[in-house]
Amino acid sequence: MLRFAHMPSDFHPVFLVLGDVKDLTALAGLLRVFSRELKPITVHERIAGAMGRSPLVLVPESDDDRRYGLRQGADGFEWRLNAWQATQIALRLEALTAPTNRSGSDIFELGVEGEIPVKISRGEFTDDFLTPRHPLWG
Repeated sequence: MLRFAHMPSDFHPVFLVLGDVKDLTALAGLLRVFSRELKPITVHERIAGAMGRSPLVLVPESDDDRRYGLRQGADGFEWRLNAWQATQIALRLEALTAPTNRSGSDIFELGVEGEIPVKISRGEFTDDFLTPRHPLWG
């Protein structure tokens, strides 16, 4: 199951996304759909079984506003991307799902002040991490 959570820190906050090949393939596919439609998409509504302590919404961003990247909103987290950025992230996620990779991760940052880095990981954490069964879920 795809799972995600904000990992706050005074120095290096990160939004952690965990999944297996199937999960990351689904997320890459959702990013591609987003890049074509450019309308808000709530991740847990579009990927079966996805879970997080806060909602994660893909939000189209324009070059006029330039508030790219992951940001905390009033009701959860917004990953603000344009079509090109979403496609590039999908390509990098697909590289993580290659059969030759048993585990790995990538960090996505767009270089905009105030964004929260997104770390997407395959096989680097236990299966219960970021689930209600894990002690840190709280």
